Amino acid sequence: MTVLEWIRFLIGAALMLGGSFFMITAVIGNFRFRNAPCRMHAAGLGDTLGILLLFVGLLILCGLSVFTLKLIIIVLLLWMTSPVASHMIMRMQIENGFTPDGRKENKKK
Repeated sequence: MTVLEWIRFLIGAALMLGGSFFMITAVIGNFRFRNAPCRMHAAGLGDTLGILLLFVGLLILCGLSVFTLKLIIIVLLLWMTSPVASHMIMRMQIENGFTPDGRKENKKK
């Protein structure tokens, strides 16, 4: 392997390790935080940044090909759907009568 291939490998591996770190941190945040907004925040931000770093690392390792185009499309789809899903889960919880800290509201009619 040439020096440029080693540099490309090290950059791609570092980005993938960084992405894995953010994904693991998001999972730990889901278990550690008490209320739903904090959990949704950890999940929404952690997986978005983690996915970006993982896929950029894969793009660097694979080079330009049809596979690269597929990875870009996957990143764009995940970036559009993940924050929307987190927001909708939180909205559903609030509309079903739960406060943001997870307690059930007593609605008097």
